[in-house]
Amino acid sequence: MKRFLLPHAFQTAGWLLLLTSLVAAAAALIFDIPAGALPDGAATADAAKAQPLTRVILAAVYLSLLLIACSREKVEDEMVSDMRRRAIAAVAYAAFALFTAITIVSTLTGADLYNGLALFLSSPTLLFWAYEAVFRISIARNRKRTSL
Repeated sequence: MKRFLLPHAFQTAGWLLLLTSLVAAAAALIFDIPAGALPDGAATADAAKAQPLTRVILAAVYLSLLLIACSREKVEDEMVSDMRRRAIAAVAYAAFALFTAITIVSTLTGADLYNGLALFLSSPTLLFWAYEAVFRISIARNRKRTSL
């Protein structure tokens, strides 16, 4: 897996890009820049100008998350590679179990749970944060175990 990862400098660049894009998103919210079409479906000139801004911010967030997730750690040895594989597997198993549960519940109850819940749970941002949390927790546990 080591040969497929980017150098560690890309992880730093990813964190900086994520911070920059989140600041840009917050500025767009604070300065009330419209993010697209109005609720009634009509689009204004301001909304038409702002939609590319929203797309650029989302693209920057996704690119930064990709850079963070696909970059090496400073010390990338066999143990870190194994922790990375386990984190990916754990997130994949959890997502599969969750989608299976949503399917069973929506089939049994007749409710359409796929509208918002499944879309939210399948978002790349949520899956990234789940992977990153599992991976960082396993690294912290390993450091704590080896320092004792």
